[in-house]
Amino acid sequence: MGTYRPEFVEALRLLAEAFADVVKAGYGRPVIVGGAAVEFYTGGAVVSGDFDVVTAAQVELENALIARGFQRPSGPGMLLRGVLHPRLGIGVEVVSGYLFDGATDKARIRVVSVSPGEVNLPPVEDMIADRLGQFAGSNKRDREMLDQAAVLYQIARYDLDHPLDEAYLDTRIKHESSGVCDLRFLIEKANETDDA
Repeated sequence: MGTYRPEFVEALRLLAEAFADVVKAGYGRPVIVGGAAVEFYTGGAVVSGDFDVVTAAQVELENALIARGFQRPSGPGMLLRGVLHPRLGIGVEVVSGYLFDGATDKARIRVVSVSPGEVNLPPVEDMIADRLGQFAGSNKRDREMLDQAAVLYQIARYDLDHPLDEAYLDTRIKHESSGVCDLRFLIEKANETDDA
């Protein structure tokens, strides 16, 4: 994990410990989604200030994180959701009960070893589709989400350890974007980025 910023690596380590506590309490291992998953898959090329997590064990996860130095935000101008690590400047928030509203293929969830434990991440295909879904669903077509999808695709297509499943990706893009985007659209945008 040498290419990631130190705060990200430390937050992953603390999450791995907290996720182990959640599993010991009888719940499934939480899954990191959102910008932190993008940061992981891009090797730190895209940076996120928080970790969004999908779990049915919000209270247990937050308590496990508080035991590891996270705090509930308080004071003027602070969002009162989730927990924040004051030294790392990274927050953690539980975002929903079902990973991508139950549309993800759970067999594809990636388990990543982070000493002293493990964290789960959604398949990179789902992260690409999620970004395109956010792009397609925004009134002004959020260019940042499109750019993140293109970067994720460019990196993922060369990951020999975890080959990209383009048929699954195409299906997930169409689902997340309500048919506005597909794999061909993504490839065109990724090629534009390559040419720039």
